[in-house]
Formats: sequence, C-alpha cells, structure tokens
Amino acid sequence: MRFVEASGSAHERGRTMGLAFADVIDGTLEFNRGYVTSRGIDASDLEVLLAPYLAASRDAFPELVELLQGVADGADRPFDEVFLANAFEEVYGILELETPAPAGLERCTDVALRGPGCTLLAHDEQWYAGEEGAVGMVLDVPDDGPALLAPMLAGEVALVGMNEHGLAVGAMSLSGRDERQGIPRALVARDVLNARDRADAIARATRASRAGGYSYLMVLPGGDAFVVESTATASAVLERITHTNHALDPSVAAAAFEPSEGSLSRLARAEQLAPQADVTVEAALALLADHDADGMDICCHPDPSDGAEGSTILFAMVCDVERREMWVTDGHPCTAPAERFAI
Repeated sequence: MRFVEASGSAHERGRTMGLAFADVIDGTLEFNRGYVTSRGIDASDLEVLLAPYLAASRDAFPELVELLQGVADGADRPFDEVFLANAFEEVYGILELETPAPAGLERCTDVALRGPGCTLLAHDEQWYAGEEGAVGMVLDVPDDGPALLAPMLAGEVALVGMNEHGLAVGAMSLSGRDERQGIPRALVARDVLNARDRADAIARATRASRAGGYSYLMVLPGGDAFVVESTATASAVLERITHTNHALDPSVAAAAFEPSEGSLSRLARAEQLAPQADVTVEAALALLADHDADGMDICCHPDPSDGAEGSTILFAMVCDVERREMWVTDGHPCTAPAERFAI
C-alpha cells in the first residue's frame, strides 16, 4: 500500500500527505463534485452551504483546518474541494436526510476481540465505490500530539486508526434527525484519535459543538472495549464489542433514523461470529471477510448498477493494541492481502 510518514506543523504534515496522494486525490474530489452537482448544488451554493461548517472548524480545530490547507497545497487542488471531502456527511445530511423516506446508511462494521495479552479491533470501511483506489497509510507525527497510524482516503483526515498510547478507534456513520451546523464529524473523529484514555476519548467524541455524530468502537491495551454512540445532541456509552450503523441506546435511537436492513444484518452476523472467533489477526480478518449474513454481508460488494454510489469495502483494518501493530487491506479483505504496519 501507499505509505507516507508526515511530521512537523499541521500545514507541513498536510502538505506531505497532499503530495503523497496527489495522483489519486482527483478520484475523491470528482466523486464529491458529481454527487452534489447531480443533486442541484453548484459551486456558489456549495460555498454558502459549507461556510458555517468551516467557521465552526476554525473555532474548534484551527490546526486541522491548517492540515487540510496543507493537503490542498501539497496536492495543488482547491481548498474548498478538500474541505467538502471532509464535510461530505454533513452535505449528505442536508441533501438526503430531509427527504420523507431517507435511504438507510450502509457504512462500516466493527468488532473487538479480547483474550489473554491480546486486544484486537477489526474494522471494515464501507463507503462509496466512487472512492476505490484512493486508499493509503499514514504515520502522522505531530509536533504536539501522539503519533497516529491510520488508513486514509486521499484528501481526507483519518477517521479510524491507532495512536501511540494504544487507543484504537473505529468510526461508523450514524445519521440523526438532529443534525445541525457545527464541526464536521470527520474532524471530531480525527480529534478522537488523539485521545489518551477512555475518559479522554469519550469527551472528545461527545464535543458539544459537533454537527452530527458517529458510532465509535474503541479498544485499549488490557482488554477495555466500549462503544460511544453520538448524534448532534445525543450520546451514550455502551459496553459492547460489536457495532454497525444504527443506534442501540434508546436515547440516541430517539434522535437517530431507523436502522437499515443492511446494518441490522451485519450487526446480527457480527454478534454471531465474535464470541466464537479466536483472538488472532487471521481470525479477525476472516470475520471482516465474511459473506454468510442473512442479508447484507459484512464484506459487502457493490451492485454494478449503482455505479459510483454503490456500497463497497474500501479497506479492512485490524489493530493489535498491545503490540501497536496494524494489518490493512487495500480493498475487500476476501481478496486483498493484508499488509502489516506498526508504530
């Protein structure tokens, strides 16, 4: 897989990432442009639409805005297009979730496996087929924060990964009826990846000024595994080792949309497999590659008729937090080899 090590200031690190992914970033940016254009949004509309999210980001995370500016400069692409890639789910919420019958999100699946001396986080990154081929790995080493090892999509901040403290994070889309103007959830997720411990991670994931939320499955050395469910205004902590794209806590579910059939199917299969799985990287990868769900598979393959908006697996990730090691596939875990990385 493409690999980049980025260090220094936020802008310097972003520029390094932008340069490293300059030849594949257009796939991401073109997909996003096509998505909004097909729904009647032109460049001037988009600037107005994104302005409050950019202002909230500058207030809360100026260093992440600087990082994205660095990405744009390094890749020699417009900043507004890079920012759209990192506020895409907010735009999705505006364009799709206000319809009378919004389509159910079919996004990611996460499982934690725990045994003596070994704690694993397994994550399938389920997203749009239009961004295939834009995956790489980053070792992000800020001047003033923990080193982060993470898979990433060209032009976007890391949403999942593992930091030097041994915290591993998986993020799964969770759309709510309460979405609002605020910090894009992708930037909130990137901030979660800086957390030192459970309390710090929960505080970052539930930041009050977020525009929307995710479900996060997090693991720490020693076997601690937990889920934070969040929408824009609701949140809960659950002691779970499996999760997909719908809320399980009643208070969060009240603010969220109804679960999709695919999310229910993947969760049921993950709950069936996790208790039986060996606590090994091989077993975790096999779980992520599973095709035997009663409905949508954990290892989802796109319907060709859906084109760029089909749902697919862009990468699979397994983190061993005790050893600070990570295995990642570029594409479906049923066909792509897993490569090892480490902090």
